[in-house]
Amino acid sequence: MEETNEVVLEEQFILRLPSEEAQKVREILHTKPEKLKKVMKIDLDLNDNQVTVNFGKNRLSGRLRKLPTIIESYKTNICNNKSLLFKTADICHIADCGYGDIDDETAEKAETIHGLCPSLKNVKKKRFRKTLFNKDFAVEAEKISKELYYLLSTDLEAVSSKFEIIYEEDPNKKQHKQFENSLFGQFSSDSSESENSNYC
Repeated sequence: MEETNEVVLEEQFILRLPSEEAQKVREILHTKPEKLKKVMKIDLDLNDNQVTVNFGKNRLSGRLRKLPTIIESYKTNICNNKSLLFKTADICHIADCGYGDIDDETAEKAETIHGLCPSLKNVKKKRFRKTLFNKDFAVEAEKISKELYYLLSTDLEAVSSKFEIIYEEDPNKKQHKQFENSLFGQFSSDSSESENSNYC
């Protein structure tokens, strides 16, 4: 068999700086990119998700937060070939840096609710569907899990044990639909209509 070399993606994140520092970084990247390593230093603390940026004599601090969406990063113009695109990383974190210490409110938020472009504003609450939480079903599930752990623990202590699986002869379909509606809400009838149209 031929050995395939797995391509390891780069680790990338978006760095958001104040307007003055961002403009200086752009100028350095356009004129002398090799100078940026001497002027700028980034320290990441992954345990606390803290970011410290030393840019010249200025010291900026920020928080590394998770984006609600995943952005793919690509490279082009490799070996003077602009027709091909090469994927380099999946970007899912952003570092908001500024002057001063981190506020307690921003420190608690480990994930942002907004995307990068205007159409993804408040995307976590608008587009991502949440399951409905029913306290009665949660309490009942917790009781069943406790009873199951008790039965398994006593089964381990027993000298010999045997089990038998009993299937329901006439399962109640309406009850299953009630559980689905209570968990996920009312479903649209697009799928049922498409199924019925196939049989016509």
